[in-house]
Amino acid sequence: MPEALRDVFVLCELEELSAPEAAASLDIPVGTVASRLSRARQTFDECLARIQARRAFRRPV
Repeated sequence: MPEALRDVFVLCELEELSAPEAAASLDIPVGTVASRLSRARQTFDECLARIQARRAFRRPV
């Protein structure tokens, strides 16, 4: 995940900051936080789906 998306994702999803709080922390507009968070969530979900698919097809040893 690109750093700009990761920064917003961590602040909002893990640190539980609101969009205005994250915007103030990163010195970016609230709308930018919202769009980056949306893209970050999508990226995270896609990555998680790939990991789950790999685990589903992994053969037992």
